[in-house]
Amino acid sequence: MKPKLISDNDIPIVRSILDGWSGKLTWEKFAESVASQLGIASISTYALMSYPWIKQAYRRRKETLREAKANAISEIGDVTIDALIRENEALRNQIIHLKSEYEVREKVFKETFIRWQYNLSQMPGVDISMLDEPLDGIDRSNRGR
Repeated sequence: MKPKLISDNDIPIVRSILDGWSGKLTWEKFAESVASQLGIASISTYALMSYPWIKQAYRRRKETLREAKANAISEIGDVTIDALIRENEALRNQIIHLKSEYEVREKVFKETFIRWQYNLSQMPGVDISMLDEPLDGIDRSNRGR
């Protein structure tokens, strides 16, 4: 007789995971979620499939999610391709803007770092190797005084 990974007390937990599932349901993701909720390091999809009630509940939930997706698609029917193209273009422009903003900030940070590095190297009594010491070695009791 094989060991029982999921006890009778765990049934409500597994059912609630399935009942609350949104998005794409796969055996792998479901197994990860079950293991996490039950505090088990891992559980294989085959182990889950060996429980007929889990297999049946999984199939029902998968079908429910599929139907919900089909209904959502049919309700959105009046979205035009032109609207999607406009939205796509707006998102592309936003990405371009964010990339350029990132590049500017990255350049400023690099310039600041180089300036600080140079200034520190010119200060007497400052050993550049001290800058690599972890923060744990610093006495923080005198900071801000």
